[in-house]
Amino acid sequence: MEGSGKLSEKDHAIIAEEESLLQQVQDGIKTTIEKRKINMNLIAKRLEALRDEASTAKTADLPALFDQMNTQRALIERSPDDALPERLSPYFAHMQLEEQGRKRDVLLGHITFLDTAKAPVIDWRHAPVSRIFFNYREGEEYEEELPGRLAEGVVTARRIVTVERGELVHIITPERSYTKDDQNNWIVDNRHALPSLMGGAGTASRSTSIGTGQSGSPSPDIAALLDPEQYRLLNSAVDDPLLILGGAGCGKTTVALHRMAYLNYLDKKRFAQNRMIVIVPEPGLVHLSGKLLRSLHLNQVQITTFEQWISQQARQLIKSLPKRVYKWTPGNVIRFKRHPAVRVAFEELVRQQVDELVKTFEKKLPGSDAAAKLLQKRTDLALLERLELAEKEYIQSLPGQDSKSKQQRIAVVKKFFQETRKNLLNVANDRIDLFSNREMLEWIVKHSDGQLSEGMIDQVLSHSLEQFNKSSQQRYSNIDASKLETIDGKSLAEEDADELAGTIDSEDFAVLLELHFFKAGRASTGKGRLKQYTHMVIDEAQDLAPMERNVLGRTLHPDAAITIAGDSAQQIDPSTSFDSWETVLDELGVTRVSANHLTTTYRSSAPIAAFAHKVLGPIAPRTAPTAIKDGAPVSFSNFKNDGQMSLMLNEALTDLILNEPHASVAIIAKEIETAKKLYDVLRDVPKVRFVPDGDFEFRPGIEITDASQVKGLEFDYVIVPDASYNVYRDKPEDRRLLHVAATRAIHQLWVISQVKPSPIIEGDEFHDQPASAPG
Repeated sequence: MEGSGKLSEKDHAIIAEEESLLQQVQDGIKTTIEKRKINMNLIAKRLEALRDEASTAKTADLPALFDQMNTQRALIERSPDDALPERLSPYFAHMQLEEQGRKRDVLLGHITFLDTAKAPVIDWRHAPVSRIFFNYREGEEYEEELPGRLAEGVVTARRIVTVERGELVHIITPERSYTKDDQNNWIVDNRHALPSLMGGAGTASRSTSIGTGQSGSPSPDIAALLDPEQYRLLNSAVDDPLLILGGAGCGKTTVALHRMAYLNYLDKKRFAQNRMIVIVPEPGLVHLSGKLLRSLHLNQVQITTFEQWISQQARQLIKSLPKRVYKWTPGNVIRFKRHPAVRVAFEELVRQQVDELVKTFEKKLPGSDAAAKLLQKRTDLALLERLELAEKEYIQSLPGQDSKSKQQRIAVVKKFFQETRKNLLNVANDRIDLFSNREMLEWIVKHSDGQLSEGMIDQVLSHSLEQFNKSSQQRYSNIDASKLETIDGKSLAEEDADELAGTIDSEDFAVLLELHFFKAGRASTGKGRLKQYTHMVIDEAQDLAPMERNVLGRTLHPDAAITIAGDSAQQIDPSTSFDSWETVLDELGVTRVSANHLTTTYRSSAPIAAFAHKVLGPIAPRTAPTAIKDGAPVSFSNFKNDGQMSLMLNEALTDLILNEPHASVAIIAKEIETAKKLYDVLRDVPKVRFVPDGDFEFRPGIEITDASQVKGLEFDYVIVPDASYNVYRDKPEDRRLLHVAATRAIHQLWVISQVKPSPIIEGDEFHDQPASAPG
């Protein structure tokens, strides 16, 4: 880490002031804890004295004594330590305000603490004065309506501080940044002037290197970095859906999770932690978002991927589902099952089942014409509601026999309808009718507006028939084992085809839950009901299929709030049918609202942001994102073959890890197969890891993965190793994949191709030096 020489007197004064404030706050917290311990001892002694007094008191005096005892117990049972900031990290920002010639210091943290000699710590989510920090910059005059008065003055100091393990390690002011070096000495952080990545466009020079020296620096509290627009969104109307749109790195997820903390603060009963949920697209984001939620004291909020959540919900509500989820479902099968036309097929499925049921009526329920007609005609009702009406109609039509025989007949009829409802609501069996019936599959294709093809039908049929087939072990369970032995000594019960038999696709869960709702008119079964949430955050909502959003919408409590974050430019899943954000709101069953657009990217430098915008080409947003920091230009290298690229990567990465041991690096291939091949070549590089399933470790090192797994994540350095003409084609889905990979980079991006670059990145505009970010 490089500094800029000796600290000036002004530098020393700023550091000394911040260290003094931290010491005062920590001393105040310590003193308060000690006082509370003393108070607890006094309360305990007082309670013991009251008990002794009650044992000998007169009956008339007991009510007053019991009342005092209950008061003392309440004081003991409450947890006063919860109301204190963490001594190891009590706050994250400091501002100094001057009003009418008088200066005062205010510290921003997550818990209000007023027992300090000089500066109070305020909860940034709730205290009105915190608005000044987010809406004004140092040196600006402010005017804010605070409780009981109009505050007018000047922000004379505005600093972001990082306290780690009780020690001040980083101070950011508008002019300079101060950091403690490895010897625990304060230095001026001089890393805004970033070194360039060696190696120009189209070169394969052995001087190619990666690393800017920026990795491993202390990170300020995210709340301190919220800009005025992000801060405004936190305070949006509680009862209106909040739709946050923006490019990669603009803080959508950060705002959404901070809003969750804000709502919980406003109303802990309505927005109790166990009634809130966060849905994210990838397992890696579960870890990162969980870390942020814990910093916001939301340890009990459920955070999960949609795939994990929907599997759990379906198994809780629907009987007889296969235990194993198949992990290698073909892409066309996934696309088919996630298409909204499948929901249209529900009507045809139910119509066929009703026709069969009418035939059963004719055989088993004499004189049931009126009930059968009602069952067929009332298509405005759910099937379960039609059955209930048909049952009442038939019972009322029974002839006036003697009371005993009529009651017996009614009991038989009720049992018949009870069994009928049970069979018709067994949607696990309907799964077979939907996906292994060619006629039904043709119906789905017919209503897909040309988005599904006839050729997909054979793929879905082949996959489904194998899936619904019994495993060899089940087929041969009643046969002597010796008779199953084949010429190679293996058993027929160990056939390889069994890998698919008896499994279920993760896409089936939403289909079955929606089919149950279509039939029953409710999101509950005899096993239970969908859990209801009072606040839901859906991150990257554009990646969910319409039926998946339908299911989530059914879990919203009537009094619920919802925050939806997304970016259509990152819609990389070809199996997703994304129409518009208005449609997304409709599918969730919430009120249509205007989108809030975040246009400033805080993750990537200006060169990286500019490159990622250009990559989108004709599907790019009209306005490019604004980057707040400059950085190294994007580096382009074109190698002749795999061997040459592997040698250069090995050398560059080894040097980087030795020079910057705290760096996080991602090599992001388009396909996981490519990532695996690269890992096999680079496995001897220090700290290299292969990530095939989203299980990122979030520690220094090199992680090799594919673009489908990295959404929402960030790394110091990113390498795209396969930006070649035969990998990234000039089509929207490939442009989005490359955009997602590029925008994971914080400091530096290296784009590599072989033989010939992808047409997406051809052209002088990709190799020209981009303009610096605004100051």
